[in-house]
Order: sequence, then structure tokens, then C-alpha cells
Amino acid sequence: MSRKQIETIKLKPETQKLIADYFMDVARKGYDVQDFDTQLKYGGTKLSLCQQQGYYPNCNLVVLKKLGYAITEILQEKGEQAALDCFQAYRELFSSNNKCQAGNEPAIPYVQKIEFLPKDLFADIDPADLIAPNGFRIPAHLNTWAEIQHYAAKLLVPKLLLAAICGIHNQFPWMDLDMDLNSTMHTMRPDPDKYHVNAGYGGGYIKQHTDGYWNQRSNVPLIIVFLSISNPNREPTGFIPVEAIFRIPSPNSPIYDSWRAIFQDLIPPDQTPAEFVKWVVEQATKPQFSFVMGVLGGDAKRGVYETPLLEKDPNYGGYLFRAKSTFQSANPEAAPVVEFTNRMIEFLGNENVANTYLEVSLSSGEVYLALNGAGLSIDANPDYEADGYAYPVKGAATIHGRGKLATIDGKIDRTLARGNSLQTPERTFYAPNDGAELLLEELKKCADDPDRVCLDRNQFFPDKGVVSNLLQAGIRGNELKR
Repeated sequence: MSRKQIETIKLKPETQKLIADYFMDVARKGYDVQDFDTQLKYGGTKLSLCQQQGYYPNCNLVVLKKLGYAITEILQEKGEQAALDCFQAYRELFSSNNKCQAGNEPAIPYVQKIEFLPKDLFADIDPADLIAPNGFRIPAHLNTWAEIQHYAAKLLVPKLLLAAICGIHNQFPWMDLDMDLNSTMHTMRPDPDKYHVNAGYGGGYIKQHTDGYWNQRSNVPLIIVFLSISNPNREPTGFIPVEAIFRIPSPNSPIYDSWRAIFQDLIPPDQTPAEFVKWVVEQATKPQFSFVMGVLGGDAKRGVYETPLLEKDPNYGGYLFRAKSTFQSANPEAAPVVEFTNRMIEFLGNENVANTYLEVSLSSGEVYLALNGAGLSIDANPDYEADGYAYPVKGAATIHGRGKLATIDGKIDRTLARGNSLQTPERTFYAPNDGAELLLEELKKCADDPDRVCLDRNQFFPDKGVVSNLLQAGIRGNELKR
């Protein structure tokens, strides 16, 4: 795996079309991964949304599994081995055979790009309607059922695709139970109320961070998925490898002096820079830090308190890196850890040191996979590697953020669907090593026996789903109370 580039998997055009046709077929039937209830009001912890009309329950695990199987089948049929190997590597990382516990670097890139869908699939969709990518936000000028059905299907495709990727990974979507965010994705959208703020998913500048770590439970999101739906201004998103924050360059490295200067004033007189970094990593594993992401209605902050910066996950043995908008410690002795980490993130993000800042500008139909600060291992006594660095913290985990958003004619024309996968053992619905292998075996049996009743991805769903029923009843997402 290269440390210096984004790896790209290009699906064949016929594969992309077949995947798009499959999702459009499912979406035209109005089948969602959840049953949206328009009568219920959100009653969760997001105070600003507590009176929102419309509520999503948990995702249907069977649907996630079927979507994942269907995409795996298509990839198998078309011989897309690189994509199959990529998904298998992610599954293995968070299985009993994971690479984290052994202290080895996982065999996955920091950021994996897959050209997944045809670039023109969403060409006729108004980005504003993707505020709620659930099939309900239909423009008023569409009157015939055929037009409404076609438009709603395209709004559903991103959600179905992200759900399928969760299914392929044998993981579960991150839960956000409100109308706009759904439980499968967030959407970076051109909302007027997001133009000038530093939170949300619109025009504000969000520093490098991880997602979802305000949850006190251990089942935090492990994989982040970006799907570009429209991005006419080519707005970038930047990734930084977590291991680069704590890595120690050789004294012979050309960046050694500039690296040391970043935190020279934090180093005690009796420590070398390398010893100080090792001390930082040791302190980072102790529960003494607090993290805040955003402010809710009534000035309530959502966050986690007195937790480790590098937290060991009991489910798979690796470490999670917590990083949010506000990062602090009440322990004065831990202040150098906070300062060091913040300074290094700033340094790596602005200076592009040794190609550690990976900036991507997504095009429509592209999918980006990255570890959401997860899958790390710690080495108390690292040796210098061939690239001239020692890695006390090692792994393909990333943090991400965006800046340089351009407002053109009063709008930020950028719409991305972003899904987070999390590991939840109690919700596991098939073994990590199942899936593609079992499905391929089934397909081989079908080829040998023409009379055999085989799996048919077109029969996974009933003829009409919840979205179709609600649309025919006159429900429109742009009319629901927010």
C-alpha cells in the first residue's frame, strides 16, 4: 500500500450501468431501508429537532443484507475482482482475523476511490431536493405518476447504495433518526442556513475530525463513505492519516527541524522530541479528554467527556482516534497532549508534509472509502522504517475535513451523501467471510442446473414500498415540518 496516493478502482461502464439499473429498479418500487412514519414527531436528544414531523426507525437488517448480496453478485458477474478484494479487506479488518491486534498495518489504502455509478445518473436532479435523500422531496412541477416515480427513485439511490455498502461490510449504518439525515447518511447540502456557520454540512469550514464519536457507547462508526451526487464547483475534501500525526521522522529527514519546531516549547528539558511523542501517545490512551461536536437547541452541547484520545475498542482490539471540533483536558499535565495533537493536525493539513494531506474533489458517481479514525495499533518502541519514520501509532485510519467551499451566486453547489458504518456484534447478520463466497457457490449451481430455482436480485423486494405508498397519498418531503 502506498502512503502517498489515493488508490482508484474503475468499474467497467457496463458494471456501473448494471448497478445503477438495479438500484433504480428497487427505488422505483418505492422501497426504502426504513419505514418512514410521517405522523410521529422526533423525540430524541437533538432539541432543535424535537418538534420535527416525521420519524425513521432502525434500518431493516434483511434489506441491508439483500442489497449487499445483490451488489456482490453484480461485481462477481462482471469480474470486478479489485472491488471485491477491497470490500473483503474491510470486512476482515473488523473480524476475528483482523490485522489490528497483531500490530500490522491493514492491507487497505488510507482512502479508496471507486468509480461506482455513471457520472450522468443524477444530472437532472436539483441539488436542493437532495436535502432529504429519501424519495419524498418532489418538485411541484412534476405532476404525472411516472415523472414523480422516476424522480423519487433517483433521490433514493444514494441511500440504497450506502446501505448496500454497509451490508457488504457486514456492518450497520450510523443512526441519525431525523428526516433530513436519515439513518444511513448525512448530506452536505446547499442550505441557506448553512452558508456562514461553522457547524452542519453546508458552507462552514470544519477542521479535520472524526464522525460520531460523541456517542458514549463503544459502537462508534468505523468506516466513512463519501458518495458524490453533484459537485459542480469541484469542492475538495481533505484526509489526513492518523499515524502521520504521531510519527517520528528520522533526525536525517529534511522535515525533521520543521517538525520539531512545531512543538519544541512543549518538550520538557529532560526529553528528546522522539521521547516526547512517545509520552504523548502513552498519555493519549488514558481517559482524561473531552470532545464536543456542535451545539444543540437550548445551548446543550453534544459530546463525550473524560475519555481517551486513543481509545481501545473492545469489539475488535484495535484503537479509535477521537477528534472533534472541541478537544480539551481538565488535567493541566495533559495540556501538552492537546497542544501537540492540534498543532500537528494543523501542520499536516496546511503544509502537505510528505503528501500526508490527501485532497480530493469528488465527481458525480464516485465513492470514497476511508477508515473513520479506526483500526489503529500502538507500538511503544517503534523502529525507523524504510520511509525514514517511526510509527508509535500505526494503521490506515484517517481524519477528514473540508475548507475552501465556494459560494457562487449566493449558493454552495455541492451535494454529497455520506454514510458511516459501525460494528455492532449484536446486529451481525452473516459471518464476515460469508457473502460473496456463498453467493458465488449458488451462482455456479445455477449454471450447472438450468431447472434450479436461483437467487434473483430482482425479486428481493415487493412490488411497492413505503415511499411509493406515501407519495401516492400526497406526502412530499418539502412540505413536512422541520
